[in-house]
Amino acid sequence: MNREKILKTISVALFVSMAALIRFNFITEGFIVAMSVLIMGIFIYCYEDLSPMYIAALSGIFSPLFRLILTYIQDGRLQYTLETVLPDIGFFFTYGILYTLIYRFLIDGPKTLRNFTFVIPFCDFFGNVGEMTIRSILAGHPLFTVEILTYLGIIALVRTALVVVVLVAIESYSSFLVRREHDEVYKRLLTQASVVDSEMRLMEKNESDVEEVMKKAYNLYKEAGADPEVPHRFTTQILEIAKNTHEVKADYQNVISVLQEDYLDKIGNQSMLMSEICKLEKANVMNLIRRRGYHASVMVRGQADFKVHDSFKMMSVIRNLLTNSAEAIGTEQGRIILTLSAEVRGENRALYYRITVYDNGPGIEKEDLDTIFLDGYSTKFNRETGYIQRGLGLNVVQDYVENVFHGTIAVNSRPGKFTEFTLLIPAKQMEEDSQ
Repeated sequence: MNREKILKTISVALFVSMAALIRFNFITEGFIVAMSVLIMGIFIYCYEDLSPMYIAALSGIFSPLFRLILTYIQDGRLQYTLETVLPDIGFFFTYGILYTLIYRFLIDGPKTLRNFTFVIPFCDFFGNVGEMTIRSILAGHPLFTVEILTYLGIIALVRTALVVVVLVAIESYSSFLVRREHDEVYKRLLTQASVVDSEMRLMEKNESDVEEVMKKAYNLYKEAGADPEVPHRFTTQILEIAKNTHEVKADYQNVISVLQEDYLDKIGNQSMLMSEICKLEKANVMNLIRRRGYHASVMVRGQADFKVHDSFKMMSVIRNLLTNSAEAIGTEQGRIILTLSAEVRGENRALYYRITVYDNGPGIEKEDLDTIFLDGYSTKFNRETGYIQRGLGLNVVQDYVENVFHGTIAVNSRPGKFTEFTLLIPAKQMEEDSQ
């Protein structure tokens, strides 16, 4: 046994021995029903790396020693004190020996709460029998009767029940903490996967641009090679540009393939309830607000709920809209309201889902409303007026809404008052109708 285990075993034994001070006399003078047995059972179950025999043995030394000191101080009779406390040794050593033998020779398999529940009342009962045997020897006459043995059995069962209740509570709480931690990790993973999914869309677009550059460079190389007036070093450089561009394209393809096959495909783009997506992205934007020192509040209002078949892309849509609103409000006081609703539209009475993101930020100037969805549009901050142009990620939002969900997106804004983005998505594009 290494030093760390020795110190831990001693600490457990000392704690068990201190618990022995919580006791009351039962059956005969000096025989006690102590909390130490309950505490020892809990520690033996929880600390699987420690030897139960060592815990019981050390408890059988420390517990009588503590009682010896306290009883002698109170009574002053050494012989009486010894006869009162020394039989405790019989209980702890009997308990530890029986427990070890049962798990070593009778239990075929690892320790579980189920088999532990059957082992400890047996050890508790015979531990008390061992203690009563020593007391009978010291008393000079047998103390055992059918009634006393019945009492010992009842005590063992009651203490076992208390141990099991505590252990079930501990395991239930531990499972709750593990589930909560797993949920938090999974939510962060979903968010990261959604971000990667959005970035891959940009990478795929850039791949097409790179391919176009490569084609133009190669065509220019052929034209330059056919013109005798173009110096050879120029045509060589043009060909080198075409080759390097081709290598960049190949690298893009490798990165996209790895991200898709080794990351996104393993996580799985599973369907999610829209309410869960909104809840998750609200938490994400609130973290961003706290991290950047913004002062916006976020509220989600849901009059309808539905499943989204492409959750990563919908998460990207909601995240970009909420982030843009938070960045627009900035350090000023403001609020963001995300609303889900359903409505029937058109002559065929088709069901649509409406998603709106409203904020009371600085708004968008009228001349900028036609440009915020353009590819490459970015935010700019005017330090003199405090005005923030928005649009970061809105090209991705429009692309997903129109081409993935086959819906529409519109923006309504009044400078200095508010901005509201409205998404209308046909219900038939979702996995399930409104619930």
